[in-house]
Amino acid sequence: MAIQRAVVQGTLFSAVQVRNIFTCEVVPFGSDDAETLWTAYLDPIYVEIMNMLVNDLVYTHYDIQQLVAGQWEMLQQVDFSYTGSGEADTLPNAVAVVLLGAAAGIRHIGRKFFSGIAESLATANALTGGGITAAAAALLAYITPFEGLAGGTITPGVVDKNGVFHPFVGGVVSSILGSMRRRKPGVGI
Repeated sequence: MAIQRAVVQGTLFSAVQVRNIFTCEVVPFGSDDAETLWTAYLDPIYVEIMNMLVNDLVYTHYDIQQLVAGQWEMLQQVDFSYTGSGEADTLPNAVAVVLLGAAAGIRHIGRKFFSGIAESLATANALTGGGITAAAAALLAYITPFEGLAGGTITPGVVDKNGVFHPFVGGVVSSILGSMRRRKPGVGI
């Protein structure tokens, strides 16, 4: 059993860096190694979310890192190719779809911000019905544990400041669009 994270990386308009970090408890078994489990966990999230994002958003790879004595150590880089499917104009870079995973305990929330939203999926600062449906499917994949064919498991959650892992017990899709203003301006991370 190991606490790992996948840092999914890509670009928006070939210039703005985008990243999402997913934290999970990973238990490899047999042919279910870390890469196999992570890819099987991440694929359903990105299949759903890419339907909401413009085709100028391209994810290229993810890094698998493991928590060792309070520090994240790089294990490997994995090719991960996803491109948004939306043809519409995009909302500003800082505007994002927000998925919230909730773990037991006070203030144990995992937040995922996905920028590059197709303008056609938003009305008056909120997601349309189609946008909420796609985001809900992505949220379900984000908070649901996965068991591989050989018996390995990956359990999503969050790590608190003491390095303790807390698995998700539920989640919420925010119908109101979020903002990533707290992140590095113009870079998207």
